[in-house]
Amino acid sequence: MTTHALNAAANMPYGAVELKKYYQKYLRRGLELAIIVHIILISLYLTINYIDKLKQESLVKQQQQQRIINLTDLEPPPSATDEEEPPPKEIQEILSAPPKDLTALTPEPVAKEKAEEQTIKTQAELEAIKTPVSSSGDSAGKYTYSGPTKVEEKKIEEKVKEIEKKEVVKETYKEFEVEKPPECVNLSQVRAMMDYPEAARSLDISGKVTAKVLVGTDGSVIKVGGLTGPDVFYSEVSEKCMNLQFTPGLQNGHPVKVWVTVPFNFKLKN
Repeated sequence: MTTHALNAAANMPYGAVELKKYYQKYLRRGLELAIIVHIILISLYLTINYIDKLKQESLVKQQQQQRIINLTDLEPPPSATDEEEPPPKEIQEILSAPPKDLTALTPEPVAKEKAEEQTIKTQAELEAIKTPVSSSGDSAGKYTYSGPTKVEEKKIEEKVKEIEKKEVVKETYKEFEVEKPPECVNLSQVRAMMDYPEAARSLDISGKVTAKVLVGTDGSVIKVGGLTGPDVFYSEVSEKCMNLQFTPGLQNGHPVKVWVTVPFNFKLKN
């Protein structure tokens, strides 16, 4: 301590000296306590944030696993590469039948003189021909024709046409297979009902989800066939898609079940 400081201390009253000592002592303790409290608060804040982040990541993983399990339980939509159904058995038998021998129906050429002799008869000869005819038909000649007849061929053609006219009724159709595909009448309302998942919001996830739904004959959604897009939105889209309402799809003037695709966009607002 310098001479100037000693003189100043000697000139100060005793109470002021003691007060200054206590002030410096408690000021130092207060600063130390404040630093310790700040360190504890910051550590607690970081720990809580870390625990929340782990919980959110665990929740997202659980939702993804649940979506994978649910999607495996769904019935797969009809494939675009399905083979066409084979023709009916009756048509197959007709197509596989051997061709008929028509050579017996081809007339043989004859000489002009011979033809005149065979075909030209006098009136007397025509009158002399007496053929007994019964009420049930011709019974005198008892002639039986064993060759192919036009009547049989005509019946076969008519039968083939009747089989071809029979429509192959399908249980479900795709949008491009029907005369009039279904049209959604409340798509904007259902999109407004969509809630942004908290897991996607916390992780700043956005994207487009496309849902494939089966529309019944009354225009309501029967089931959701498949989803494409970020997995975190699957639960919300699957639930809200059941509220969609369509005009029925028409095929040959009758309502049918049709698979349609519906898009949903999820975007965070700034």
